[in-house]
Amino acid sequence: MAIMLTGSQSVDKSIPTPLYYQLFQIIKNQIDMGELKVGDAIPTELELMVKYQISRATVRQAVLQLVNEGYLRREKSKGTFVTRPPSKFRFIEGLRGFSAEMRSRNISYYSKVLDKRIFPAPEKVARILEIEPGAPVFYLHRLRIVDDQPFLIDHHYIPYVLCPGIEEKVADNVSLYAALEKDYKLLLHHGWREFEPVTATSKEEIDLLQIFPKTNLLYVESTVYDRDNHPINYFYALIHGKFTVDILNTSEFE
Repeated sequence: MAIMLTGSQSVDKSIPTPLYYQLFQIIKNQIDMGELKVGDAIPTELELMVKYQISRATVRQAVLQLVNEGYLRREKSKGTFVTRPPSKFRFIEGLRGFSAEMRSRNISYYSKVLDKRIFPAPEKVARILEIEPGAPVFYLHRLRIVDDQPFLIDHHYIPYVLCPGIEEKVADNVSLYAALEKDYKLLLHHGWREFEPVTATSKEEIDLLQIFPKTNLLYVESTVYDRDNHPINYFYALIHGKFTVDILNTSEFE
């Protein structure tokens, strides 16, 4: 049975905010506040149209955005249901690996290795890692799961000369950065990281992250260096989740 939306929130046609976005926020707030719980069915399109006096197209646009952002799921011939929203984390940007970050916050996680191998570095990878094209690199491809939800797909490239035999050390739920530091004495000192909003397009992304096509994702690309500014690791990743970034007042340290 569908759960009717409660509270005093309403759609205001006198303000410039699009009607679909107002409805999106109303439903999202109900989910965030726990008034709509995982597994609850939301009202039908017709019920939402009548309640808020808006068009079917407006309702569909709001619901589609909630589906794309992971708050709702549709089941054919059954309705639209609340699902667990994408994970959200607060962090101060640093060089701690994913595993260390999850452990520090007591968050349940799991890493599954999808592929690992040694192969000749493509031109772009060689340029970033400052090695000759075709030089051997260790490639690692993983799915990271947080609180039983697929969260992140990553791809790592490391000059193999720095870590011979690492393919025997890295497995499911084994920290790559811990292995680099412990077994190869490679200390991660600094790096750069770029973020870009994208949408899911490939079948692999959709299947691994268990999302709908065109779901909003965050693309991350990064290179990490040692103290002497030698590149150690180039990686890129797709994240189905949300982040709050803490910003520090660096003037205190000037």
